[in-house]
Amino acid sequence: MWEFLYCLFLILITNGKKHRYMCILVYMSLPANEIYKIKVGDVYFTVKKSVSMAYSQSDPVYDYVRIGGEDMCVEYKCDRRFPDKVELQWLHTAGRKCVEGDMTIQGENTRLLFYISVQVLKLYTPVRYIDFLDNSHFQCKLPDKSSVKIFLDRYYFILHGKTWYHDKLGAYPEEEDDQKRYDIFKRNYEDPNMKPSSFDFNNEDLKKLFSPIWDKTHTWKEFIGAIKTLPNICQKMYPWYLAAIQTMRGKLAFPTDWRIDVRQLNFAPIPFERVEKITGGRPRMKQYIYDLSVGSDYPIPSECMTLRYK
Repeated sequence: MWEFLYCLFLILITNGKKHRYMCILVYMSLPANEIYKIKVGDVYFTVKKSVSMAYSQSDPVYDYVRIGGEDMCVEYKCDRRFPDKVELQWLHTAGRKCVEGDMTIQGENTRLLFYISVQVLKLYTPVRYIDFLDNSHFQCKLPDKSSVKIFLDRYYFILHGKTWYHDKLGAYPEEEDDQKRYDIFKRNYEDPNMKPSSFDFNNEDLKKLFSPIWDKTHTWKEFIGAIKTLPNICQKMYPWYLAAIQTMRGKLAFPTDWRIDVRQLNFAPIPFERVEKITGGRPRMKQYIYDLSVGSDYPIPSECMTLRYK
């Protein structure tokens, strides 16, 4: 157990004058850090629980709950002053070893990992809302073999008319004004008036490929529906996907702060067993490391024009 010692001063007042005080020692115990495994079906995940240190009585105490495999692929930050609200620090599975064994976490398995993490989180705090900054991204290989960063929120919105977190986990913008703007974006996706008569795909090969389809469709939804099954679609969208979302949303900013209402998560409880003893000692784990640079964060027009697509 972690223990913190505080000294509370008691002021005694007699006849309106302060004349004596005494120091009362108060101990506040915090849950110990712990690492253990849980078994879900035939696979194992590692849970790492840690607590921040408070240096004074007024300092907030944060608990951190991580779950994954060799890599800690999910992390929550819990503020004890607001036990029903939790921050999702990251949910990162691409190229990570998020589970013991050869199981790959992608697609529906990403939702499975998130649901399991929520159940583990509930062991430590009565969570009601999960807040997060949607700055998720993935790497895309261009025809010249270079890697670029694709912003998942806007990319997925262009493909589906909603963000990944909204589609898969029912997330919604945290602020009311952002919710209203997001609803406008969703309507614009199907509004013929929001699809201009022409669009610059920022690449001659892509212009030849997409312009005939563009001219035959009436909404962004129709156009995207006609192209999204093409092979290597991320590399074909990279030169123009951010310009597309800007056209679709007008001058309104795209929401970044999102919230998941845990009560609205539609999943059956996933049975898991806590493994108290870990054979071979404590597990060796890598911490999650942010991608420092994958390439250009935003498409550079001059470079996009030089790409050659077949």
